[in-house]
Formats: sequence, structure tokens, C-alpha cells
Amino acid sequence: MNLDDIFSQLNQDEILLFQSIMKEVSFEKGSVIIKEGQVASNMYYIKNGALRSFFYKYGENISDFFFFENSFASDFASFYSGKPSSFNLECLEDVVALQINREDLLILGEKHPIFERYGRIAAEYAFLLVEERMQLLHTGDLETRFRWMMKNFPAIFMRVPQYQIASYLGVKPESLSRIKSRIGKAL
Repeated sequence: MNLDDIFSQLNQDEILLFQSIMKEVSFEKGSVIIKEGQVASNMYYIKNGALRSFFYKYGENISDFFFFENSFASDFASFYSGKPSSFNLECLEDVVALQINREDLLILGEKHPIFERYGRIAAEYAFLLVEERMQLLHTGDLETRFRWMMKNFPAIFMRVPQYQIASYLGVKPESLSRIKSRIGKAL
């Protein structure tokens, strides 16, 4: 779900209200804007740049998700529940985003129920993406997961280091190289 989808269904006054809780922010490449153990009090709508969420397992850095332009990024479970984040959110590139504070969004939703509706829709959309990826990780072979990733993130290999993509797909970089070479020839 992107901002244009939301704005296309709001009247001018509602658009201005929503814009009033947004603040444009910039982050440098390498910045970690949400840290594991902290509550994700902000959600970001990415205007330019790329981010990834990641966590540590047995000392290894594991990519969980990638976020690119025209999408919302956060640890949504932490953002909506107010519980500490299980992830880190790192800038893979310099990022320009619209920041939306959780408390401001809750107040806006209380005063104007249409924003509660969009919050629910955004949460459902995020849940469905995560559910689809989890199903692929548990039941899909590497080729299926690779094709899903290429469909959902077509420019990923130009913007994200291969070792991070490999950890996202749950494989070693060497396995990713082999499947990338084999499928790339078929495309």
C-alpha cells in the first residue's frame, strides 16, 4: 500500500490532516533507525532510498525484509503493540522519508475514524506480505523463493549486497549465486 492509494480515497481536508502528522526526515546510509529492544514509535514512508530489517541469530546477521520507495517501513508489530522491537531497521542507502509518530497517528484515528481504517488496512497488507514470505520460506524451494523476490523487488540485486539477499532467502551466498546464474540465463 502506498501513499497515493491512501490519498486517492481521502478528501482534501483529510489529506491535510494526514500530512500534518508527517515530518520529512533524512538518514545517512548505515544509520540504524530502529534498534532491537526499543519500541518502534515511528513508521516511515520512503520517498527515496532503501532499508532492511534484520536480527541476530547465533551471532549471525539475518535479513528479515527490504523496504524501498513508495512503501511504509517499521517494525510493525512493535509499532502497533508498543512492545520492544525484535528487529533493527538499517538504511542501505541515504534515505528521505516521511515519519509518522505512533501517538500522533492514534490521536488522529480517534478524532477521525477513517484513519483507523487505513491503519488497519496497512497492518493487514504488512501481515499478508510477511505471511506470504513465511510460507515460501517453509514450503518453497530456492527457485520459487528467488522468483518471488524478483517479482516483489525487481531492482534488488542493483541495490542490496548479495550476502544480505542470501540471508533473506535463507541460503548461503554460494547457493544464491548458482540459482541467480541459472535462472538469469533462462530470463
